[in-house]
Amino acid sequence: MAADENDNLLGLFSTRTTQGKPIDRGAAALPAPSGTVASPTPMNSGRVAVRESQSISTSTQAVRSGGVSPGALRSTGTGRGKLSPLASTILREARRELGNDYNLQQGSDPSQLVSEAKIASAVDKVLKRRGETIDDIERANVIIHLQKDLLGWGVLQPLIDNREVTDIHVYDYQTVVLQRGKVSETTGLHWPNHAAYVSFVDRLLLRLGKSLSTQQHTVDASFPNGIRICAIHESVCGVRGPYLCIRVPRVMETTLESLVTYQVAPPLIVNYIAALIRSGQCTIMVSGETGTGKTTMIKCLGTQFGYDESIVSVEDTPELNFTHPYFRCLVSRPPNTEGVGEVTLQEHIKTTLRMTPTRVILGEMRTPYSAEAFLEAAQTGHTGMSTIHARNARETLVRLESLLGRAQKSVSIDIIRQQIALAVDCVVWLFREKGSGKPRVGEIIEVGHFVEGQIQVRPMFRLAKTGDRPVWRVESWSSNFDEILADNGIFLGDSPPEVTFSGQGSDLQLLKAPTRS
Repeated sequence: MAADENDNLLGLFSTRTTQGKPIDRGAAALPAPSGTVASPTPMNSGRVAVRESQSISTSTQAVRSGGVSPGALRSTGTGRGKLSPLASTILREARRELGNDYNLQQGSDPSQLVSEAKIASAVDKVLKRRGETIDDIERANVIIHLQKDLLGWGVLQPLIDNREVTDIHVYDYQTVVLQRGKVSETTGLHWPNHAAYVSFVDRLLLRLGKSLSTQQHTVDASFPNGIRICAIHESVCGVRGPYLCIRVPRVMETTLESLVTYQVAPPLIVNYIAALIRSGQCTIMVSGETGTGKTTMIKCLGTQFGYDESIVSVEDTPELNFTHPYFRCLVSRPPNTEGVGEVTLQEHIKTTLRMTPTRVILGEMRTPYSAEAFLEAAQTGHTGMSTIHARNARETLVRLESLLGRAQKSVSIDIIRQQIALAVDCVVWLFREKGSGKPRVGEIIEVGHFVEGQIQVRPMFRLAKTGDRPVWRVESWSSNFDEILADNGIFLGDSPPEVTFSGQGSDLQLLKAPTRS
């Protein structure tokens, strides 16, 4: 689907202009896409405007080829997409029919295999076998829903394709909410009924070898392209459900250049962090709130690992997937229905020490015992990185104190702080800017020694101005790692007091990824 069509389609579905107003599902009009004339039609009729998109227009051609008049299609709309019980059954059996004919469970792209005429033929075949008939309008709706369903993400495909959408939240079969950064917007996307939505969730998880049940009520997983999903079984969702949360990373290229291109940080700051990573002597904590790009930051910095290093990551859900020749990943495992077979992050971290790693990467520091195991590994010479949730850089150290305190209840706070000071060298704090929703490096601090009951910290960089032209202030012209920085051609003493993406320092060349020597 072309980019402009995606933008038009997203503009059609988005209700950003209605935020703060009650939404009447029966009468609210959808905004018309750019280049069209809005008409005061009810939602049921306005929904048919989706035909302007590529996927539905091709479905309309299929309907025409199957004998349904264009006028009949225009007169119906899909309403909330609710089909009659018979039409829902036809939809389900027609999809099964297409799956049998084209082996759609083998990971191939069904939209490239199944023509529009074949979809109409499958519907007619099911109707003939059952000895049933439905009117042309409902038959057209079944064909349109099948056309959507055969796309990789079904009715969610327009949102996946649009580069502005960062998160998709599905509450039930008729409520889909998108997020651009941290701004939520209701959409008009929907499934024909509850059963079709549950079937979509099941197929999505099946592609990842997982499933939802009352025993396994929450599933976290990720696709090879970095898209992460969290599915929650309807038995724990109150009156709605199942819930589906999809996070779509928009910094798709995991390189240092992409951090600058997407204005996460200016070249000086990117080179500073990269130099610490290249040295192999620094353990870095990447902190921030949910959805601020912490994992993406680690993936980008992973391009600076030495070619001959041994990298081991420990994760709940495999997301990092470094393209490194000597990368290995250990994944935790929840207990089975009998309550046995659990493998925790802390067990894996202890295992990594027997795998002679150069670096240990903990995907996310969530539990006290995983924090304890990771920091112990860092204290014993296994440098690495991890992410943690925190509201600023200094609070990251407080969070570490809290986690270690719960794991080591009989240990004094001074000993806990000494462990943190020994293990952690630098904290990079990320946040998502309000309004634009762009992730930014908000603050960087270096962690020093433990002196007189306190961990000494040195502020290095801080975001001073947000907006279209963000500005970072250089807080210190010296570093605990001046020699490392000098080896990489970085001299903070020569840098301007403020850095941005234009002006002095903006043309600084980024460090190149290490290669085989």
